[in-house]
Amino acid sequence: MPIYEFKCKECGNEFEYLCFSSNDEKEAVCPKCGAKETEKLLSCFSSVSSGGGLGAASSCSPSGGFS
Repeated sequence: MPIYEFKCKECGNEFEYLCFSSNDEKEAVCPKCGAKETEKLLSCFSSVSSGGGLGAASSCSPSGGFS
């Protein structure tokens, strides 16, 4: 059950919406103005590594390049 970020096309409000299925994306309603015209945003996620180090690593942060 992923949480997606949406942006309202009416007021510009960005909000998160929990989708139980791909059909739920179509039902994302802006909590600020109630508009049904929203668009899903491309967003980053973070993960936790169990391999000792810094602990949390973001998929959006630079990895230090290629070696």
